[in-house]
Amino acid sequence: MMKKIFAALLAVVLLAAAGCGAAWLLNGQRWQQEYAAFRKTGAPILMYHAVGDEEGADWPASLIMKPRLFESHLQYLTEQGYTIVSVEQLAHRLEQGASVDKYVALSFDDGYKNNYSVVLPLLQKYGAKGSFFVINREMGDELHMNEQEIKALIDAGMELGSHTYSHNPLAKIEEKYLVWELDTSRYWLKKKFDGYIVRTLAYPNGSYNSTVAGAAKKYGFYRALTGHVGVNTAESYRNAPLEMYRVTVADDGNGLEGFKRRLEQAYFFGFLQTKGLDINCIRDLLVQ
Repeated sequence: MMKKIFAALLAVVLLAAAGCGAAWLLNGQRWQQEYAAFRKTGAPILMYHAVGDEEGADWPASLIMKPRLFESHLQYLTEQGYTIVSVEQLAHRLEQGASVDKYVALSFDDGYKNNYSVVLPLLQKYGAKGSFFVINREMGDELHMNEQEIKALIDAGMELGSHTYSHNPLAKIEEKYLVWELDTSRYWLKKKFDGYIVRTLAYPNGSYNSTVAGAAKKYGFYRALTGHVGVNTAESYRNAPLEMYRVTVADDGNGLEGFKRRLEQAYFFGFLQTKGLDINCIRDLLVQ
């Protein structure tokens, strides 16, 4: 039964990809010109997890980024003229209608210790900012940053965000527990970090629905990050600040070229969305 379901989903993916390719070919030069203009209006948010040489992080190996590879990403973005900001900084520009051409935001999920020991020095080396999403329940254990390390990030001008209290997929838990995962998380972080107001949420595993988004707004979050691929424009942010786009950055074995493809993928998928072609619908089917 599962093989049939997988085969059916694979067929849908291939059909969608073929449809996107056909649409691009049929519209030719006009779409290419529109795409070039669109790129200037949207900014990607890149999603990282652990960045280090050590083993043991509770994620697939592809999501443990080697420091040298991560630095190559920062160097490439800098050489290409990108301004590297936190999610909060990007959101402020989108709210103000300021240009986000060649802007990119960095986000780091789960709060691994190497976010402090490896990521922070590299961000400072390149004059970059980032947003770090911590899980309350896991702070200070063997793998995750403690209070002092997180305070150092805040003092360095980085954004602290919530990855919920216990990292449960929010769309799959009972609604009554959302107050704990969201409201308690914000309150606890405010108390721990000298009144710091957390305004940005990253949905664990990209799991959310309209009920979850409504709860996030109710409990004080200004914005939230999904697992949907695309770029963030002033219009998309105005319409759905609790459903911001971001693209997963993984070590796919292709080095810097793999990173370039993922960056381009964010722009391309975002452009297709303006044409009514949203690849994220297929992703949602696979997640379900």
